[in-house]
Amino acid sequence: MSDSTPEDDLDLERLAMLRDLDPDDTSYLDRAIGNFVSNASTVGATAREAALRGDHEELRAVTHKMVGNALNLGLNYVGAAARRLELLAGEGTTEGAAALLDDLDRALARGREDLLAFQASYQASPS
Repeated sequence: MSDSTPEDDLDLERLAMLRDLDPDDTSYLDRAIGNFVSNASTVGATAREAALRGDHEELRAVTHKMVGNALNLGLNYVGAAARRLELLAGEGTTEGAAALLDDLDRALARGREDLLAFQASYQASPS
């Protein structure tokens, strides 16, 4: 029996649904994956900078957007990590954000790897 929860998992059904929006064209999902992969480091750094400045409003805004983007792509664990920061910032503080930011960085790195692996799986499949 696994100790993982749904928030720890990659939602492959969500990714498959996005891939199959148009069975002959994966451009929407390819763009979404490309955007996530290219922006994840920047967004993570922006969240960290906001926390270091004590700017809970910017931290909340950045992580709120990240939650939506992650969940759209089935990255439940990224959404969960970003949501914890969003909730902290929503309390009007950034105190205690350092450990949560480290969790977010790990989740973002895993998200990039998982999305690229998923993309490789359907790009390698015969049409």
